Amino acid sequence: MEEGRKVAIARRSRIAASAAIALIGLLTLAPASFEAGGTATLRFSALPARAVAGEGVTVSVAGARPGALCSLAVSYAKDANQGGLAPATAVGGQARWSWTIPDTVQANIAKLSVTCASSKRISGRLLVVGSLVPPRLSVVKDGFSTRTSSAGNTDVSYGVIIRNTSPNADALNVNVLVNFVLGDDHLLGSTSTTISVLPAGTTYNLGGNMNFPAAAPIARLEIVMQVGGRAKHTGHPPALDNVVIEPSLYDKGWVGDVAGEVINNDPSLSLQSVQYSAVILDAAGNVLGGGNGTSYGALPPGTRMVFKLTGGGLRDISMDNAASVLVSPTPTWQHAAS
Repeated sequence: MEEGRKVAIARRSRIAASAAIALIGLLTLAPASFEAGGTATLRFSALPARAVAGEGVTVSVAGARPGALCSLAVSYAKDANQGGLAPATAVGGQARWSWTIPDTVQANIAKLSVTCASSKRISGRLLVVGSLVPPRLSVVKDGFSTRTSSAGNTDVSYGVIIRNTSPNADALNVNVLVNFVLGDDHLLGSTSTTISVLPAGTTYNLGGNMNFPAAAPIARLEIVMQVGGRAKHTGHPPALDNVVIEPSLYDKGWVGDVAGEVINNDPSLSLQSVQYSAVILDAAGNVLGGGNGTSYGALPPGTRMVFKLTGGGLRDISMDNAASVLVSPTPTWQHAAS
């Protein structure tokens, strides 16, 4: 009896050992079998940790099915998306994209998403360092003058000196709202102007006027500014020379116009037109008001012409108080004819 029990135990041990050996064999063969029938994992093979707005960047993936069509989507801060990223065909399992990050992109984390045919989508992140310092606008000073006509209506001439403190970003489509505030802090009227471009690191001299049908006991101005966009600083204004304040020939004691010379200081571009905005100051540097105007005429490089501003509220300013004038020119350039 005891001998039979020992034989049974030995037989079961041999069966268990054979099963273990068979399992080990299956485990040894399994990886090769799965790899032969499966696909490699889609992954980023090139993804920089950071990039600078305004500069180029390259991203690539590996592990795609050879010949598969892959697409890349990139989103920046404030839901801005990268355009111009065409689908790429995977060659040897790899797909690649190169593009230039817009210099207007703000510093933030960019989100990347890659999709290849017959592969799962993968996502990644890229730290974008902003190259532009956003425009920061401030009112340097403002002021106004009033003039009442014999009919009883009042014209208010105003001037606002605005500075863009950004060292490299032009402010685009700047809306300037001017509120005319009474002594009780109520508004008597409002007017707005759009400045197409306020260059980086410069001041803009905004001059204009508003007419009221009766008395206008204005106590102060209230200025509200909104920047519509920004761009890397480019271009330059034309040069101005011999700028003077001229009295009115028909209305003694009041400013008639602001005149001077505009010079095309570009070596290759033709100056097609110039929009001017002027602010007049008294001897102490206080703002008295301002005006505006436009000059037309194609100026070849290195030439000049006279400009004369009569618009806005220039004629509401007393000639006795007008001591100096600041003028901001906004040019329209065109390639000169060869």
